Amino acid sequence: MSIAKTISLLSRTVLHLCSSSKTNLKRQKILKESKANLKKQKKTERKKKEDSCCFGCEEAYENNDETIFVKGFQHLRPRDEIKNELSNIFGSCGKIISVFVPMQCGTCIVSFLNNRFAFINLLNGKEKALKLNGSYMGGRKLKVMMATDSDEYFGFDDFDGCDLCGGPGKLRSRRPIDFDEVSFELYH
Repeated sequence: MSIAKTISLLSRTVLHLCSSSKTNLKRQKILKESKANLKKQKKTERKKKEDSCCFGCEEAYENNDETIFVKGFQHLRPRDEIKNELSNIFGSCGKIISVFVPMQCGTCIVSFLNNRFAFINLLNGKEKALKLNGSYMGGRKLKVMMATDSDEYFGFDDFDGCDLCGGPGKLRSRRPIDFDEVSFELYH
């Protein structure tokens, strides 16, 4: 028998003897259980993060006629970073009530229907905020306007739900449809 085989056989025997002690068996069991729990917890957290719909969040209900619309920022960053940077920029304009940055459901990408935008609610600061139109954030030019002047604001009724996740997103239009103006072509 060669020396390498003897050492290998001896090391397996030593490992087997060590692993068979009651203390080590308990430790191994606890370690396996904690690893399994950690994997399960990470998987659950990842699933929650992937499945979360931004239209159910608290900031989605804050939009009103005083809401500021911001577009043009770098969107390939975490949502919290974007919200913090927007808060820093627009915080000088007045007290920020909320910053709402929609993200695509299931992917957590700050993008909704290929529009990268945010809504900011300020207390008594809309005039100052509108003056920031054309300013830069992260090297990109911002477009700042009243939210009621943007098409995105009228995309969902109080921003509760969306079509991507099956939520109750109810579309609303800028003005009611006047059926007297609409003509239909009938085919015979």
